[in-house]
Amino acid sequence: MATSGNIRFGDYVLNRARGCLEHATGAGCFLRPKSYRVLEVLAERRDQLVSKDDLVLEVWPDVIVSDDSLAHCVSDIRRALGPEGADLLRTVPRRGYMLTAGGQASAVSASRPPRSRRLLSGGAVVAIVVVAVAVAVGVGWRHPPTGLDPSRGADLPALIQADALLDARDWQRREDNEKARTLIEAVLAGDPDNAAAWASLGLTYWLEVRHLAWGGGRREMTQALGMVERAVALGGSARAHRLLAEMRLLAPFAEMRSPLDALASARAAVEIAPGDPDNLIVLAHALALTGQAQEAVRMIEEARHRASDSPDWYREVAGLGYLLAGQPARAVEELGPLHGSATYTGARWWPGWLFAASLAHAGRIDDAKRVVDGARRHQPEASIAGVTQSLDGLSDAAGRAVVLDGLRLAGMPG
Repeated sequence: MATSGNIRFGDYVLNRARGCLEHATGAGCFLRPKSYRVLEVLAERRDQLVSKDDLVLEVWPDVIVSDDSLAHCVSDIRRALGPEGADLLRTVPRRGYMLTAGGQASAVSASRPPRSRRLLSGGAVVAIVVVAVAVAVGVGWRHPPTGLDPSRGADLPALIQADALLDARDWQRREDNEKARTLIEAVLAGDPDNAAAWASLGLTYWLEVRHLAWGGGRREMTQALGMVERAVALGGSARAHRLLAEMRLLAPFAEMRSPLDALASARAAVEIAPGDPDNLIVLAHALALTGQAQEAVRMIEEARHRASDSPDWYREVAGLGYLLAGQPARAVEELGPLHGSATYTGARWWPGWLFAASLAHAGRIDDAKRVVDGARRHQPEASIAGVTQSLDGLSDAAGRAVVLDGLRLAGMPG
């Protein structure tokens, strides 16, 4: 353990003399004081699990703080490390955090250098709020069926009743969402530390945001995030981590989206329940949007192997992953069956642009032009500039260029 001098991990150095994080390229990043101190403690104990309690005692020795304070610091660090450093800082669900040495565990006396980062998903057959989420794959996240009939009513525990009502995520049944919320609030009144209940309550507010007809906005989005983050802090399940990843990918408000935070949450979900194909697909989506398309494809194929069926949102993520991984013909196979089913209406416009780009990169220029010409009659993004602005969910510049170059090949004006 180093108590003085700089600390190297992966391609980064914590330069204690300057009080900043540096990358091998020479780029430097100055974190907030508390975030810097959290990173320093983790770096001193690299390759060791550091509990949340230990971190709080080290960073806030004489102050009572909530888990949220620590979570904000960890998010700061993840953004500073960037997508390439995503594997260095690991969340150990229910226990704490670990910073890996990345093959270089030595403390160094000379200054060496680090980098920076950021994240997004939404969709299904319903009209969902995603306009600004752009290419962040439109996913109607599926929860494993409970096999329960909510009409059985009082003979079921309240939380099970609530989750049975929420399972469908049906935009036409807002009364089910309200009934579920009432049930969950009653559970929390008697058990305020029930992590599963907080996750389900957060979902009720998230559905308010996702379903346009329900009119949820920034206030509901803030409530949804806060409740699911609380569920995670209380030792949440894979479902809670996956739901948090979904919201960080899908949030219609730019300041609430973070593909990097989503990536960390999705990885945590997979660590808890590695056999759940939904967890693997959510992780694949976050990987694709943060410049790790090859790994995304591997996750997609593993999920497909484990899943008994292949819902549309799997196809949507797969199409994105294959396109960005340089396999446009496979992307066409995935996205083609979705095209025409309201592809350019409501929140489902983005698969059409991906489909057009995939066709163009696969050499089917005439087909791509027909798709683009049809889309321009229905969408306000009638030029490359318009589409570029709406692709803010794709944080990887190289991936964004793949989509835009395909649209240029398809004849979209600049």
